[in-house]
Amino acid sequence: MRPNSLWTSPQGYRRKGTSLKDLRKLFEEKITAQAVFEPIQSCLEQADVAEVLKILNERDFDHAGVATEPGGFVTRFVSRSSMQTGKVRDCAQKILPEFTISDMTPLVKLLPIFKERDYVFVSAEAGVIGIITAADLSKPAVRIYLFGLISLLEMHLGYWVRAKYPDQTWRKQLKEGRISAAEKVLNERRRKDQEIDLLDCLQFCDKRDLVLCHQDLRTALDLGKNADARRALVLLERLRNQLAHSQEDLVANSSWQDLIPVIEWAESVIFVSDKLVGIR
Repeated sequence: MRPNSLWTSPQGYRRKGTSLKDLRKLFEEKITAQAVFEPIQSCLEQADVAEVLKILNERDFDHAGVATEPGGFVTRFVSRSSMQTGKVRDCAQKILPEFTISDMTPLVKLLPIFKERDYVFVSAEAGVIGIITAADLSKPAVRIYLFGLISLLEMHLGYWVRAKYPDQTWRKQLKEGRISAAEKVLNERRRKDQEIDLLDCLQFCDKRDLVLCHQDLRTALDLGKNADARRALVLLERLRNQLAHSQEDLVANSSWQDLIPVIEWAESVIFVSDKLVGIR
């Protein structure tokens, strides 16, 4: 298989499933909040706070829905941190519309919500039925989207390195140790009869550095300030590694509030690159 043949045909036709539009379409039409929300633990407004706290602590839940009667609609909620003594009704809060989403909300539209809050309630025809917290963003469905997005970004980086550094002129920009590492990978893969070239064996960090040191390319892709783009790409590579190694905490030493803008930045870069690739 020739380099980039997974992405484009020999005639330059962009293969289906390799654009940001294709990736987002899958997670907009096929995968929704239903894939990640947790059914909400509910209690009656006349219940004792101590009783509800015990249940929440046992299940490691932070919030519970509140109903006025058994089997009734959940219209209020209580938080573990705000309950001390007395009855649930004394500390229950109303569930506001801005803190509620439909169970059919596309998965890709969940991430922006968590830039500003740590949880959101999920509603269906039967009213509030569930809750999504920041911890739920580490579930498999979200991981699949993030890994696909970063993989697509790396494909774009490699594409532009190949386009802007013909005849392996990129070798002049990398340290000898990085080139030796790529050559080692190339030899190993060729022993397995894989038809690839040296550029395919570069790591994410190599492609990152080659793109960032090319001023025209940074401008064309609208990467912004060099330091900001480098920070974003470093975070994305770290996230990719955590996803690849199935790390439980995807935001170790960080937060979703910090990471989500970086994910949105990656989407915008791929969007711009998709347009440029399409008119080449």
